Amino acid sequence: MTHQKLLFVVVATAAFQVSAETAYRSVDEQGTVTYSDKPMSGATEQEQIRIDAPAPSAERQQETRQREAELQKAAGEAATPAAPSKADQKKAAREALRDAEKDLEEARQVREGDRKGTASGGSRLTPQYQERVREAEAEVERARRELGQVR
Repeated sequence: MTHQKLLFVVVATAAFQVSAETAYRSVDEQGTVTYSDKPMSGATEQEQIRIDAPAPSAERQQETRQREAELQKAAGEAATPAAPSKADQKKAAREALRDAEKDLEEARQVREGDRKGTASGGSRLTPQYQERVREAEAEVERARRELGQVR
């Protein structure tokens, strides 16, 4: 964006605002233009610019303070997570084992499509059924190991 366009944007924005702020346009020896809230030392050219900015409403200020408080609280909680007690760990491990055992019981239930006909007129369980049961059994074993580690 050229310097004139940037200045136009600043001035155009200022025309729509309510309260005033002061900014400075400074040009250094290489011709680099810098906009800042403070005058730049050593600038070859300096211009004070008035920028009108709306004061936030009381409601908006309250929302901002509330959002900042929530973020600080969340940051504090994230920084100091409470380690679960041994009793809580045991409880969670027992619940995980119960859930895994329940899932195994459900996995062992023969559902529609779990049997496939054979040439002799009988049927056999499908590989999908067997895999489902194997995965559920592995999950029960994992939950038992975790419970054993907590004890």
